[in-house]
Amino acid sequence: MRKGANRFCILALLLAASLSACKHLQTSSPEIVGSLRFSNQVYQAVLLLKARDPDAYAVVTNYVGLIREGPRSGMRADNKPPVYEMTAATAFYSLTWCAATIAHDSFHAKLYREYREAHHGRVPGEVWTGNKAEQQCMTHQLAVMERIGSTRAEIDYAKTQADGHYVKDHETWSDYRSRKW
Repeated sequence: MRKGANRFCILALLLAASLSACKHLQTSSPEIVGSLRFSNQVYQAVLLLKARDPDAYAVVTNYVGLIREGPRSGMRADNKPPVYEMTAATAFYSLTWCAATIAHDSFHAKLYREYREAHHGRVPGEVWTGNKAEQQCMTHQLAVMERIGSTRAEIDYAKTQADGHYVKDHETWSDYRSRKW
């Protein structure tokens, strides 16, 4: 075997070993399911996160397995894989808004999984949903919006939502199903 090929094999083995040592490292973006137009918009939003906010991109790739077009937007962190369902209205408002909401909901999934791994068993809803969790996710979203170049109007609007007032502490399935966003 040539010397260069041998180095490549050693590097490949080291990379494989380091990847297997990282318990939650996902090496690719979430699967995207929806219309061609939706899928392209979401793909571009994920690329925007990757290019302008690698930390937010890492949260997405580590905690979201599927982004699916649907009748309402919300994170289903307890699904396997975790699913972010997003409306067309959310996806197409703007590319930066689409990316910001992906970052926001990936943070819900992060809260869910971190609690589950630390405590084992059932994850209380208030850990990853409800007003307090929503405030944490909005804080994350606003920071991401600054880094990815969201418009001032988008950031100002998101700030009006930062206290999480639009989410009930104990959202029911019917509350979720009645969403229009």
